[in-house]
Amino acid sequence: MPAPTPPDPSASWLGTWSRPADHPAQIALALGCLLIVSAIIPGGTRRILSALDFTGVGDHARTRRFLAVTALAAAFLSIAYVDAYLHGGPRGLDAPIYWLQGRVLSHGSFSWTVPSPIASYRARGLIAALPDRLSGIFPPGYPLLLAAGFLVGAPMLVGPIISGGLVVFTWLLTRELAVHAGERNAVRPEQAAGLAVGLSVVCAALRRETADTLPHGAAALAIAVALTSALRGWRMREPRLFAIAGLALGWLVSARPLAALPMGGAAITLMLRSERRREALAWSIVAAAPGIALLLGADHAAIGRAFASPAAMYTASVTEIAAPLTAASHDAAKALGEVRVHLMDIANFEPLALALFLGVSSKRRTLASSLTALVVAAQFAVLALGLYARFARSAGSLSEILPLEHALIGYSVAAAFSRSFERVAAATVGLALGGFAVHAAAAHAALGSSDLGRPHFEADVLQEAGISRGLLFFDDDQGFELAAVPGLEASRGVQAVRLRGDDHDRIAYETAEANGHAPAHRYVVTAAGASAPSWSPASPGAIFWRFEAESDWPPMLVSGGSASRPQVATSCVSGSAVLALSPAGQRDARLTMELPVPAAPIAGPMRNWTVTPRIYQLGQTAEGSLDVVVGSPSGSPVAHWSWRDEAGGSTCRDLPPAGVELGRPPTKAWLVLTARGGQVALDRTLLR
Repeated sequence: MPAPTPPDPSASWLGTWSRPADHPAQIALALGCLLIVSAIIPGGTRRILSALDFTGVGDHARTRRFLAVTALAAAFLSIAYVDAYLHGGPRGLDAPIYWLQGRVLSHGSFSWTVPSPIASYRARGLIAALPDRLSGIFPPGYPLLLAAGFLVGAPMLVGPIISGGLVVFTWLLTRELAVHAGERNAVRPEQAAGLAVGLSVVCAALRRETADTLPHGAAALAIAVALTSALRGWRMREPRLFAIAGLALGWLVSARPLAALPMGGAAITLMLRSERRREALAWSIVAAAPGIALLLGADHAAIGRAFASPAAMYTASVTEIAAPLTAASHDAAKALGEVRVHLMDIANFEPLALALFLGVSSKRRTLASSLTALVVAAQFAVLALGLYARFARSAGSLSEILPLEHALIGYSVAAAFSRSFERVAAATVGLALGGFAVHAAAAHAALGSSDLGRPHFEADVLQEAGISRGLLFFDDDQGFELAAVPGLEASRGVQAVRLRGDDHDRIAYETAEANGHAPAHRYVVTAAGASAPSWSPASPGAIFWRFEAESDWPPMLVSGGSASRPQVATSCVSGSAVLALSPAGQRDARLTMELPVPAAPIAGPMRNWTVTPRIYQLGQTAEGSLDVVVGSPSGSPVAHWSWRDEAGGSTCRDLPPAGVELGRPPTKAWLVLTARGGQVALDRTLLR
């Protein structure tokens, strides 16, 4: 077989260019050609721009009308993006986690309790607090906005409303940049702001970020609000305007803490240069306090510590299946690729991003444009240094600075082409539309067709099948998180359950049946469609119960190391996977998981059970132990096993059976796995 051809770096940097393949791209091409032709024909641009109110200088009524129309247009395009590219619902990898956190916050809490077996009601991105409480790992700022949407029954409208706010504050920020320039650059503020708003409306990246349930669009709005208010407060010598900046920064801290650092630095700079700096600082601190308190309260509810990150704790104790990049050159290549994508995202066409440099040239540079450019540069630096992955344990996004870049482009073009602004502005927006049609649209279409090409859960599927209550089992974490309603029982509605493929499913099924004889279905989704056929456990009458260790993924509680879920092809391993525990350094690593106990008659005697664990010896030097604990996980064990794994071949090993007396629910039983000196792995536990 010939060696694979290495990828061409120039091809990746040029991106994809093709004929418009869908209706949004075709419409964008037609509008783009119209604007470009109008810029070439004498007098054409003036008639078009006048109709769009681009020339409404000094007329407040026309300005308000223009902003209302463009804000509604942006909101409508974000809604259209949900249908055209997201195909009806959240699609981002982390979007279902934010969705579930927003639903929980709409019930007035940061965390929620789950029934036994706990593994049937957990998924990726959720962190546990013993004995039975769960929380999402992400900061609460954006889920709080989604909670408002859940309260009115329309969480997917939160993003389009944010997109309308982005239009308004892009206008205000650009106007502020132009006003700061004064007379020396002959910039007409309304012209500069109108161009920036035009770019904001046609920016496909902003439509994407305000369509999906991810925080980047809201963070972009918070940054624009904070910078606009701080610049205006400094220019007008009004310290109370810094309260608006502080409020936006406080929310940004509660949603994207690292994104608040560059903007916070710019706000502090303006406060220190203010004539009434103490008042400005006091107003901003008081206004930022609620957002900071929100973050601290959510962190404390999730992990019991206010000044620690649940996301950092989660990723420190969980090793995901996907291998991380290891070589620095690969990290650099990834960062450069994200920069190229962002250059396209700015205005759908990379060369238009060059206009950013006009606003910070020696001729047109002002304090306002310089601070705006510094915030943009700082966000690039945060991405390049990998600070999000290192501290926030989440993905960074340059989309959060798009409004600042649109404002800089609007200011720059208005300053550099003041005599022919209308024609240049029309050509700029036309190129942005054309760039989407033949260039950027391909990336957004690829996003729409990625994964399954549809959301992992669609409520319409249940309505069409007439399912209104009972258990609904999901094969994947994303579908489960989109459907889960904390506190909802199967007898009163549809209760989402994570399908595990072992007797966790059987216990969940029999518990629901005992509490109300609720029907059970399995949600099956493929690229071709989704359905919800009836479901029942495969072996309802078996005399033993099998609990796969990897079903407790992600693990409930890990200390002194990290857990992983390696796939194993050895035939002795049931389920083709194990739950492995690796100590960090010389410390002992401990992993706690629930040992589900089948329900017993309330009036009956205590039952004796035989517990038989199976370990997987990895063929490396390590010592392991396993305890069964009843009640508190820190209590004395009622059964104990220990073993030593010597360097050699890998193999399965059944530990000696142990008889234990387990209490009835709600008393819980726990398995505590300990690793010392190397990695150990647990395959399954049989209960008889």
